[in-house]
Amino acid sequence: MKPNQPLSLADHRLLDLVWQAAPIPSPELCKLAQEKLGWKRTTTYTVLKRLCDKGYLKNESSVVTALVDRATVQRADGQEVLQRSFHGSLPSFLAAFLQAGTVSDQEAEEIAQMLDDYRHGR
Repeated sequence: MKPNQPLSLADHRLLDLVWQAAPIPSPELCKLAQEKLGWKRTTTYTVLKRLCDKGYLKNESSVVTALVDRATVQRADGQEVLQRSFHGSLPSFLAAFLQAGTVSDQEAEEIAQMLDDYRHGR
C-alpha cells in the first residue's frame, strides 16, 4: 500500500513501535508506548486511530498490524522533504547535507556505490 497522507512525529513514533513488534495486541501496544514513549493509553489509541484512518495500520480484533512497511514510509518522507525544502532537486539536497560536514568516508563510499548501482540498473 502506498502512503496517502503525511505523518506527524507522533505517527512515526508509534509506527516504529508497531514495526518492531507487529502483530501486537493493542493493549500490549499501549503498554509498550507507555514504557518507550511515556504515552498514556488514550494518547496511544488516538494516534493508532489516526494511523488506521490514514491507511498505515490495521487494528482488527484488537491486534495491530502495519499495512505499510518502513521502507515505503521512508521513501515517501524523503520525497516530501525533497519537494518541500529543495523544490525536488536532489543535487541541492545533497549539497546542503554535505555542507553540514556530516558524511564519513565510509558513508561517502556507500553513497558512491548506490549511485553506481543505480546507473547500472542494479
